[in-house]
Amino acid sequence: IDFEKQSAANKKYKDTVFRKLFHQKKELLELYNALNDSDYSEEEELQIVTLDNCLYLSMRNDLAFILDFRLHLYEHQSTPSPNMPLRDLFYVAQEYYAMVDNTSLFGERAVKIPAPRFVVFYNGLDKQPESQMLKLSDLYIPEETNPMLELQVLVLNINEGYNTWLKEKCRTMYEYMVYVDRVRYYSNQIEDLEKAVDIAIDECI
Repeated sequence: IDFEKQSAANKKYKDTVFRKLFHQKKELLELYNALNDSDYSEEEELQIVTLDNCLYLSMRNDLAFILDFRLHLYEHQSTPSPNMPLRDLFYVAQEYYAMVDNTSLFGERAVKIPAPRFVVFYNGLDKQPESQMLKLSDLYIPEETNPMLELQVLVLNINEGYNTWLKEKCRTMYEYMVYVDRVRYYSNQIEDLEKAVDIAIDECI
């Protein structure tokens, strides 16, 4: 087995589907409402601002949108990473750069920007807690008691048995995890991830 190829395919079958599912305003609004116990129904109120290409990293962020005067950055993750706050720092800086007229930064009037919120949805095989908060300051050397720059990322485990409330409120997230679980099942049976993905897609459809 070409493990490098398998690893790349393993990441792609989750990431691609996650982005495509929730890049639709209807599904993204459904997820937002589930997370925030809200009932927004007007898709026009949601503005998608996902980065196509990040200048600082050779990757793009998964989902970014503005709603309720806040900037929300959602990421999907199949591998635990303590570096997510640093990645989100790069992402949100690029988002703000695109929003703000540089010349206004030197004016006397305060430049107002939407408050950010960062959420990661984890569904990898490594055991992780139901939820955890990652902090940018955890990466600092030396450690800072009162860091002047902080960024917090909420990580939610969406594997089976975790955060069931979210999947009950968001049907699309539930269906996404059914798909992921079926791919895992068939890949264990036939040891060919691409074929397992095809079978799982047909079954889920």
